[in-house]
Amino acid sequence: MHGVKPAILMVTVQASFAGVNVVYKLAANDGMNLRLVVAYRLLFATAFISPIALFLERKKRPKLTGMVLFQAFCCGFFGGSLTHNLYLESLALTSATYAAAMLNLAPAITYIMAVSFG
Repeated sequence: MHGVKPAILMVTVQASFAGVNVVYKLAANDGMNLRLVVAYRLLFATAFISPIALFLERKKRPKLTGMVLFQAFCCGFFGGSLTHNLYLESLALTSATYAAAMLNLAPAITYIMAVSFG
């Protein structure tokens, strides 16, 4: 059973991703504002992760400088909100299957870009 746990967890995570895609597609088809969906997702993630991070990392945090704030802003903008907004917009314009397939190509595209620019 010990060797099967990673596979079971991987299947569970992929099934939950598929379920979330279907729920997002249903919300987009019903006319819900997609920016609001992204805002709720990031708000709930922040509310869940912040207390854990503040508790576990309280002695290891770097000093809050302008550069750290700038990097946090860029990470939140490009890594969080922009990515989710573009993904949900593509989900609204196509099917959930197509959007999930394109999401699985992200590592390959990242690798090709890294080799091209590196």
